[in-house]
Amino acid sequence: MTANTETRLRPLAAGDVDRLTRLDAMTSGGGSRTSFFERRLKAEQARAEGFFSCIAERGGNIVGFALGHLLDGEFGVKGRVAVLDAIAVDPGTQRQGVARALMDEFDRVARARGANEMRTQAQWNQPALVEFFAAAGFRLAPRVVLERPTEYVNF
Repeated sequence: MTANTETRLRPLAAGDVDRLTRLDAMTSGGGSRTSFFERRLKAEQARAEGFFSCIAERGGNIVGFALGHLLDGEFGVKGRVAVLDAIAVDPGTQRQGVARALMDEFDRVARARGANEMRTQAQWNQPALVEFFAAAGFRLAPRVVLERPTEYVNF
């Protein structure tokens, strides 16, 4: 695809799950997250005010996506926060403005729904994603994220 191909943005639709799953696996190097995308579609259909998505298409092909949701007052934060849950751009269209268009639309929707801050997370061993987030204006948060298995009982 060429850089001058028009990018069309639209919400997630039922027929997108397989294509999103393939694009996600291709860009993340991970396995299939079909169930994640199916659950997200159902959540967005059931509670459109709390979830949102943006699909980028060129020539009828999905070349990128961004999925997010809104939180109110979570983790001691006052106000509404937009959370970017997943983002991906087809490697053949990277550095052609697709991710910028996705982020611009994500910002527009988040502001329209009352959010004045956006959060996301990335694995430290995905330097390209961390670099993208830095270029998109994200900075390290003053929080430490902790995790443990739910079966942990040694305390």
